[in-house]
Amino acid sequence: MSPTYIAGMGYHHPQERITNADLEKIVDTSDRWIREHTGIVERRGAPDGVDTSHLGVIATQRALESAGYAASELDLLICATSSPDQMLPAAACHIARELRIDPIAFDVNAACSGFTYALAVARSMMEDMGYRRVALCCADKYTRFTDYTDRRSCILFGDSAATVLLQKEKPARGAEVVDLVLSNAHEGIDLVSVPVGGYWQLDGHGLKAPAVEMLVAGASALLARHDLKIQDIRAVMGHQANYRLLEAVAATLGVSEEQHWSNVRMMGNQGASGVLTTFCAGVEKHSSDLRDGDLFLLTVVGAGLTSGCALLRWIESP
Repeated sequence: MSPTYIAGMGYHHPQERITNADLEKIVDTSDRWIREHTGIVERRGAPDGVDTSHLGVIATQRALESAGYAASELDLLICATSSPDQMLPAAACHIARELRIDPIAFDVNAACSGFTYALAVARSMMEDMGYRRVALCCADKYTRFTDYTDRRSCILFGDSAATVLLQKEKPARGAEVVDLVLSNAHEGIDLVSVPVGGYWQLDGHGLKAPAVEMLVAGASALLARHDLKIQDIRAVMGHQANYRLLEAVAATLGVSEEQHWSNVRMMGNQGASGVLTTFCAGVEKHSSDLRDGDLFLLTVVGAGLTSGCALLRWIESP
């Protein structure tokens, strides 16, 4: 497969903050308990009238600005989401309409693993069908089906979106998609779900062990395939489920504090977009000290159970 590059990126978090103190007022929990068990301090929530596609539009517009090309140049728009505006049409179609463009547009639902699954689809379609300008948007409004009377689940979820623009031409600054691995473990299908018209149903205790195992396995597979050690990686980002889970993954892989990029403590579990908002914000924060050839591992797990890991290489032309 010929190389695929990330030429632009953008992300968006709603302004409204849902703090632990806010949750203490409506459900039997406490700031101390939430911090001890999840590490989460607050999360973002989109207000009524702001939907998944609205978040995606903002992220995609910012990505287009960063890449320096017009929305009309997009051949393909994929939205990785498990919380679309409606059962149909796809959130990607809503995003395209708001941008006033008509690329091929559809959704991919691999729950919180959506970024890696959508990236695999995008790369294949670019290779096999010749698409040259692709927007891959990860967007989720998880507060839509959060039950704020359920203290086990309402402490976790937030809303956000992030978009990367993919192309075949090597950019002056951006990232190369080096490799991907995907996996599924369907015996865990009942550990996390949302019935049609219902709310989150999850077994957090039962989910942790297989989630850590799959997150570590994906990262380890890519390291082994490319004869790399964890010390060779500039930054590692896991699915932003909760910070205690990420600590377990980092400890198992041997990820240092400097290597570990995350945003779950202040943004909550953002579904498919969590790992990508982390990457986009990390690149923004460390923009001045990124070097050509820096490597990034993004490892994710989601309902299904789905799992994936992406290896990216930073490009910084002199």
